[in-house]
Amino acid sequence: MLGLHFISKGLLDIEHGKTFSRLFEIRHSGDYDDFVYCDKEMIDEFTPKAMAFIDEIKNLLAK
Repeated sequence: MLGLHFISKGLLDIEHGKTFSRLFEIRHSGDYDDFVYCDKEMIDEFTPKAMAFIDEIKNLLAK
């Protein structure tokens, strides 16, 4: 729904959609898979992307 309502309308950058999708997959694995492995490199990669996504959502809400 994020893609349909925000990315396709140009309200969010496609990179934010990719980040959201990947983080959702990781979270889903954490909830339902037997074992999930996250290393420091993964955290270091996704933390700034997640923070940028949150900032962009805050900007949208402020409009």
